Amino acid sequence: MKDRLTIIVEFKCVFLLLVYDDKFARQHSFLLPRKELIMAQIPQPTVTEILQFMTHDGLEIYKRSGSSAPFQERVQYKRLLKSLRYQKGVVFVSPSKEKLTEGKGYIITSYETLHQKYNKLTHWTPNVFRGGTYYDFKARIIKGHTKDNLKQINVIGFDIDTKKVHPYDMVLACDELELPRPNLILETPNGYQGFFVLETPFFIHAQEDYKALRVAERLATNILQGLKKYLPIDLGCAPFGFYRIPNDGNVILFDDQPANTADLLSWSKEFEVKERKNNLRVIYNTSNASALDLTSSEWYSALLRATQIKSGYHGSSRNNHLLTLAIANYASDKAFEDAYNELDQFNSNIIHPLSKREFERTLRSAYSGKYKGPKRSYVEGLLELWTDGNAKFIGHEGWYKFKKPREERVRSHYEEREDDIIQYLEGCISPEKPFFTGSLRELAESFRMAVSTLKEVLKRSNRLIKQVVGSGRNASTMLTTKMMLFRSLLHQRKLQIKHSQMTFQAFLCEEYQLPAPFLLPNLDAAIKEIEGVIFGSVERNGTSPPIRYIS
Repeated sequence: MKDRLTIIVEFKCVFLLLVYDDKFARQHSFLLPRKELIMAQIPQPTVTEILQFMTHDGLEIYKRSGSSAPFQERVQYKRLLKSLRYQKGVVFVSPSKEKLTEGKGYIITSYETLHQKYNKLTHWTPNVFRGGTYYDFKARIIKGHTKDNLKQINVIGFDIDTKKVHPYDMVLACDELELPRPNLILETPNGYQGFFVLETPFFIHAQEDYKALRVAERLATNILQGLKKYLPIDLGCAPFGFYRIPNDGNVILFDDQPANTADLLSWSKEFEVKERKNNLRVIYNTSNASALDLTSSEWYSALLRATQIKSGYHGSSRNNHLLTLAIANYASDKAFEDAYNELDQFNSNIIHPLSKREFERTLRSAYSGKYKGPKRSYVEGLLELWTDGNAKFIGHEGWYKFKKPREERVRSHYEEREDDIIQYLEGCISPEKPFFTGSLRELAESFRMAVSTLKEVLKRSNRLIKQVVGSGRNASTMLTTKMMLFRSLLHQRKLQIKHSQMTFQAFLCEEYQLPAPFLLPNLDAAIKEIEGVIFGSVERNGTSPPIRYIS
């Protein structure tokens, strides 16, 4: 293919492939001088590449029938498939949430089909299954997306059903937990979804009672419980089930460096040890002694996943189940709206859901203030009746150290000063103008603190970014937050997309001169450089096949 030159152009988030072939050009009399052609290497991957990266090449490349690929290539590929030790798998997809709720969808076996259909789909299973069929082929009622039919687990996903959270909050949460940052963040109609793509998948088989599956589930549970401490994670979402499918308009962030599976397993073990040893807790006063995060406990997650709940069980019915979960949210100081969103999803998942009126009445009762916290006997009864019994109730045992409220103390902690600065900045800066500028003395007066205190807060802070311009008396300090800088980068990214769309026609008229390549924002580079808005590049090295099994 020495005569062929490929040019990739992004237009409206779609990568157009323009192929220049000398032989074809000579036949059609539009040969351009080679010196006027350029090779554009745009590091941003296509959606199809993202799908292939997430599934670890677990599907076939071409359709089994009706493929538009050259015949010789398909013949060679079939020979390659026969030489492989293991067969490729399938993924399940659905064209809408409504269809998925009805159990309707399709089974896809190739990346060629995914490439043609992804913009017409809303949900898919990023983890690959061994095979699939239909309960009703004519109605497209899919069958086979069960845990015991999983072929390999490539992805651990999480769902957030609110847009009050910013995507950078997910990055900060992972940094706090010492987890790798998500490889992919998608925007959904009601929130966001994030995904960790494993470097080495878990290959599922029936040996040792599906040990690989149990290890993967335990890892996913620990990751979700850890993130739950910082983000409103929907624990009712099946970790290896259906998620939103990437398309040309919903990809917020993408990083093609997969998460090291061995490192994640080590993190998971350390996380469990820390959770077991976490008996010394800091709370504000005895009247608020129930303000522990019960929603991150194993028993809460187990009750949230239960779907077979029925009415008529004294003390363990649907109402009591919902009331217990709601009280756990109230006792953990969760906002009523957050609890409503999470438990509304839980109520929708159970086989016989409560009516909206009864659901809301139960939640209002839990948040009325007459309950201190969930009662052990009720929780243990629910666990015994509606779960596998592995999760145990853990209440408020342990030693407590009490901290006075801030208004009763003479001095404020540096973390509280940092929060004060961030709260003030949020009212003064924006994605268009991300920096608040002034001398240190002027800034200290604005924040109502001493200059020495401000210096110490900025020195300790990992959420604030400072840049000094000039020197001496003419020095000016530019201050912003990591969150706002991130929003500014996304804002600039949208402007660049808009500019590319507006100039696309003009570009075609200028002898194939490409505009500046569109790159994903590299936050770390931007924070390091700080000067202006910086966009970094993402190199595509591809995904190599796994070299070992995890069991």
